[in-house]
Amino acid sequence: MFAPICCYLHNNLKIGYIMHFMMVDQLLTYLQKHYRPEDYPVIRAQYADFESRKPFAGLKILEATPLFFNTIAKFLPLIAGGAQVTLSHIEGVPYDPAFIEWAERIGLQVARQKGEGYDLVSDCIGLHSDLHPRYGFAELTHSGIAYYTHSAKPCFNTDGSRVKRIEGALGTGDGLIRGLQLFGQRVEPSQRWLLFGFGKIGSGVGIKLKATGAQVEVVESRSMRDRLQQTPVGAFPFIDMTDREAVVAAVQRATHIVTATSVAGVISRSYPVEPFLQGQVLVNIGAEDEYGEKFPESAVLNRKVAINFALEEPTHLRYIETTFALQNAGLEWILHHPEAHGIVTPSETMQEQLLDIVRREGAIADELQLIGL
Repeated sequence: MFAPICCYLHNNLKIGYIMHFMMVDQLLTYLQKHYRPEDYPVIRAQYADFESRKPFAGLKILEATPLFFNTIAKFLPLIAGGAQVTLSHIEGVPYDPAFIEWAERIGLQVARQKGEGYDLVSDCIGLHSDLHPRYGFAELTHSGIAYYTHSAKPCFNTDGSRVKRIEGALGTGDGLIRGLQLFGQRVEPSQRWLLFGFGKIGSGVGIKLKATGAQVEVVESRSMRDRLQQTPVGAFPFIDMTDREAVVAAVQRATHIVTATSVAGVISRSYPVEPFLQGQVLVNIGAEDEYGEKFPESAVLNRKVAINFALEEPTHLRYIETTFALQNAGLEWILHHPEAHGIVTPSETMQEQLLDIVRREGAIADELQLIGL
């Protein structure tokens, strides 16, 4: 009586393995068809490593990275490494509807509501910080990491790394220019840009705008003032974020305004709204709505969502693949450190291993010097 049951289980396992192999093959084929090898050298190396070692065999991972076709590079190594990956598709995270349809067609699991039962959570803007995974979390963004300060489980802080500067500075600056073009906007020398924030994202945006020829002023805290003087494209005029009069005056002389503070609603809370609505082009490049509830969606390009998320590829894969690989490496780190809790900073050794690959094989190798890598 046991033979038919054993045969049934064997056949189901065999079918499962074949389906898994076919899915991995389709994901890999997509990347190979749409990108050059030098666009994703780190992911290619991680894919080969995880595929051979299977560090996530039998584990369930919730993947909350914004769902676009280049996100394939994020979860391909996880699936090849043995994980059962579920893609999170809930309100609050930008996505490409065409990708969702394609993903489900090839058999990927897509969750439209929150749920428990995961071993690891690969999170974005802290949307899943209320879940209870067996081992822990890896958070992608600066704005999301604050949700994990007192977490009983470890949370790998992907943003707290030098690697994230590739995506934040180089990639987001590039995405801003491409996003503006999608809305019929060009960056020109006659424009006066006011940039809120000069961190990882803001510095890249400012460098890209200035390199393109625009005039750029920056609103920041006094502690960041020196940073504005030491960039590869020269110094930026500084405006103290606490000086409301000076900020309002800068807003009124600006033709374009872009927010890159990583703080939701900061403009509505800090400054009067009226000066921002005098014909300037308003743009957000942060992960959350930085203008806030006092601004109608129609007042900001792309309805207050980060402008690069209007693109089919918000950040070119060549700029984001190292960040993807670092977050994946963080998920594996958690498995080997069950004693950890709270926020975990990526080690220099882990980062250098990934950066070495980009320096040797990456299409952006020559650009790394612009951000000190």
